[in-house]
Amino acid sequence: MTYQPVTIHAPPKTDLWRKPPNTDIDNVPIYLLSTPIDLHRFHTARVTVHGNWSTLYDQGGLALFIPDEDIKKWVKTGIEFVNGKPFVSTVGTSRWSDWSLVQLPESAGGKVTIQVERETKGDERVESLWIYIINEETGEKLGIREITWWFRQDVAQGEEENDGYRCLLVGVYGARPTVPEGAGREKEELEVKIENFEVTLFDD
Repeated sequence: MTYQPVTIHAPPKTDLWRKPPNTDIDNVPIYLLSTPIDLHRFHTARVTVHGNWSTLYDQGGLALFIPDEDIKKWVKTGIEFVNGKPFVSTVGTSRWSDWSLVQLPESAGGKVTIQVERETKGDERVESLWIYIINEETGEKLGIREITWWFRQDVAQGEEENDGYRCLLVGVYGARPTVPEGAGREKEELEVKIENFEVTLFDD
């Protein structure tokens, strides 16, 4: 499934982040696929993201949600602007969020193609979600993050946990958690450009 390019406009003080003891922010502009996906059938999602990154924590990319858990779980991955540079950022959130950064080469120009993919072993689908940076010239995948628990409910043993259909929401987002510095910039929006957005499912 492939989708048209889109530009997301993210105003200041928007974020997707959960941190103890009581921070739970979810006010980002986001485009979700109109049809939820059966968690068991999800294989990959890929996107190319770039933007006018200039303010601390400016970000955008892919976002995935499992909304039918006791605690809503989500993953976001793409570009994030930290220490004056764009990095590849991934946040995995179960009860609370964690955060990891991978530096981009200067030649990337603040642009990256990122892919999330369900791990398989032979024909078996296992519980991990992998995050890859894709080399657009060679197609090579560089694994930068393994989220080991993402498909746990899909592979759990026993009737209580493995109860069939699990809903997965997939989309693209942008966020500007910090207010830009400088006179007249208080309401300045971040523009996040999303291209080559595609989702693949297993054939079953």
